[in-house]
Amino acid sequence: MRRLLIPILFIALTVSLSSCKSAQKIIDTELAETLAALQPPMPTPPIMEPVVFEDRDGGLWLSYNDYRALERNIIALREYSRKLEIVIWFYREE
Repeated sequence: MRRLLIPILFIALTVSLSSCKSAQKIIDTELAETLAALQPPMPTPPIMEPVVFEDRDGGLWLSYNDYRALERNIIALREYSRKLEIVIWFYREE
């Protein structure tokens, strides 16, 4: 009985260890897929509206429409920088 038990235990140990290794590969694959799904996408750069400064009386002058375009550009750049900070934070925390 002992002679039969030892080979059975060796076979069981071998099968167990090989299944653990394949299970680890499955876990690693699932972990990589999960991390890829969690990665924040790179934000698209904002489209800047053209702003025209005019020389007047020794200084620069902006029309009301150009002033509003400049304001929208600044708001878009601030939003873009916040999105970039989120992406940078994500990659620094890993």
